[in-house]
Amino acid sequence: MISRIFSHIEEGVLNALISAMTLLVFAEVIARFFFNTGFLWIQELTLTLCGWFVLFGMSYGVKVGAHIGVDAFVTKLNKKKRKITALIAVVICLIYCVMFLLGSWDYLAKMYQVGVPMEDIDLPHFLVSQLDPDNAWEYLRIDVEEPAVPLWMSQSILLIGFSLLSWRFIELAIAIIRNQTDGFKFADEAKESMHLIDQEADTSVTHKQGDK
Repeated sequence: MISRIFSHIEEGVLNALISAMTLLVFAEVIARFFFNTGFLWIQELTLTLCGWFVLFGMSYGVKVGAHIGVDAFVTKLNKKKRKITALIAVVICLIYCVMFLLGSWDYLAKMYQVGVPMEDIDLPHFLVSQLDPDNAWEYLRIDVEEPAVPLWMSQSILLIGFSLLSWRFIELAIAIIRNQTDGFKFADEAKESMHLIDQEADTSVTHKQGDK
């Protein structure tokens, strides 16, 4: 139940991020080509949202099998060896995640300590006006006189993304141990392309029959 709710939240966040990026890029193109102007904050916000989309989507990609992988060797193994190989691969992936989590923590801790702000994105005035200047800087690293969004906030997705990815790998390891799956699910672009071709062919046949 909890996993299903979280999956809906994941999908909702990813849809919101890609929709926001699309609207921002559309607004920037209209501003540049029709009004000969632009907004620096749109560029920085779009890049930030893109980073959030990629890092937040990593874990979702593991869940739905959207990542590309090579399994030519693994498919030739028997069931037991395939299970062991899959567990080894998951452990390596978890080690990779832990390394990134530690590096991200150190990086964000330094950004927080120094109080590095984003270049072109400021916090809304109505929100900043509610903050106590001393507490805002001490706890959030926000300068109310120049209320730019702190870099540690915008890049906190490093911790969030790799934490979610670690959780997905742990879920996968448990599923492998329980024999619920034999390993990673990978995207098969050739198979998907053939499926799309078959669908297009069926649609064409249906239209021709309808015309007759």
